[in-house]
Amino acid sequence: MTSSGSDTRPQRRRTALISGTFDVGNFGDLLFPIVAAHRLRPFGWDVLAASPTDGASGLQDAAPSIALASAIGGGGLDAVLIGGGEIVHAFPADFVAEYVRAGQANQAYPALWYGTTFVASLLDVPIAWNAPGAPAPFSPTIREAALDPALAAADYVSVRDEASLRFLQPEGGTAAQVPDTVADLGNVWPAASLAADLHALRQRKGITSDDSLFAVQARPGGLGNVSPEALAAMITDFARPRGLTPLLLSLGPSLGDVEVLRQLSRAMPIRHVLLDDPAGLREMAAAIAGARLYVGNSMHGYVAAACYGTPGVIVARPAFHKFVGFARQIDAADDVARNWPDALERAALRINTSANLGSSVASALDRHWEQIVRAIDDPEPGRARRVGFLRRAVTNSLGRNGFDALLAPLVNDRVERLWRTPTASKAAAGTGA
Repeated sequence: MTSSGSDTRPQRRRTALISGTFDVGNFGDLLFPIVAAHRLRPFGWDVLAASPTDGASGLQDAAPSIALASAIGGGGLDAVLIGGGEIVHAFPADFVAEYVRAGQANQAYPALWYGTTFVASLLDVPIAWNAPGAPAPFSPTIREAALDPALAAADYVSVRDEASLRFLQPEGGTAAQVPDTVADLGNVWPAASLAADLHALRQRKGITSDDSLFAVQARPGGLGNVSPEALAAMITDFARPRGLTPLLLSLGPSLGDVEVLRQLSRAMPIRHVLLDDPAGLREMAAAIAGARLYVGNSMHGYVAAACYGTPGVIVARPAFHKFVGFARQIDAADDVARNWPDALERAALRINTSANLGSSVASALDRHWEQIVRAIDDPEPGRARRVGFLRRAVTNSLGRNGFDALLAPLVNDRVERLWRTPTASKAAAGTGA
């Protein structure tokens, strides 16, 4: 203490849990905790990533992640962030092998927004939605039972595109529309800081200084009615006259990119580079930053390209709203193509241009993080809302399942056997041991 009575000891750093699919090998999703840590660190916050399972993504520079369920019993959490990513829905994650193997396919995505709200409410800490996406409208049943209560419990709600905002329609409140937070990547990892990563990639894959890279990413479901062999021919016809070296870039090793790109590689008659074994997220970012052009199904491949000034085109298959949502925010709706032939036509027009996020994106993200810091700084304003969420959740559960789920810990086999011992029975009857 000083003579004036003020406490000059350093304040305890606080921890915000961030929920998302950080246990899956996918470039964009794995960047959210890294961006959040970069933004919150100056305000005295550390970030802890939490996912449906405690599995590792397999990429060496991704943030370590814990299982969301384990956060319920853990102390030291001061706030939670929900997202980003396309996680606000209740569809099964049966396309993610990690969740299928772990028996989490049905509950993985609801856990990331509804389950995270439950964790925060139990721990009585603030809740901020970190611009996740919602791919479709909700059924009236899910909206009443889960979505509206989760939105009402939050201290700050933001989503990343106009369609998500329309699908959520917050009950009695408002939500902000904010650009996908990975659009901060150029500030987190400036292009100059990736020079060593790009050099290492060139050394590892035998890329020469004469190679002018054309980054191509594709995944199952993203080819449409074009076969890998036909797409390899299209890429060849595009790259050869322009002196480009195709770089077949896996951004979603867990989402099937590797298998599709290997098929393309086997069918491609010209010199190319197959990056089916990315060393980490920085290497992926460096590959995009060092390319003359990016074309692919990955939205965050396109976002990263825009961050580093690399012209890009999104192949919007499936036609998710998120693609055009982000492209419109940077005044580049023409970068969204319906299929691969269309994408390569657009790429021919974009190759000699440069990408630019624009100042409005940076300003919007600054305001977003300022709002998050304000929202999570004080737990008191949201306390009654979190209590209300818990009451509503328990009431809904009892209405659906009766007291069976609530009483299950008291009547399982092990406890039942213990209860039926003579000593326990006498104690229950008040006779002593």
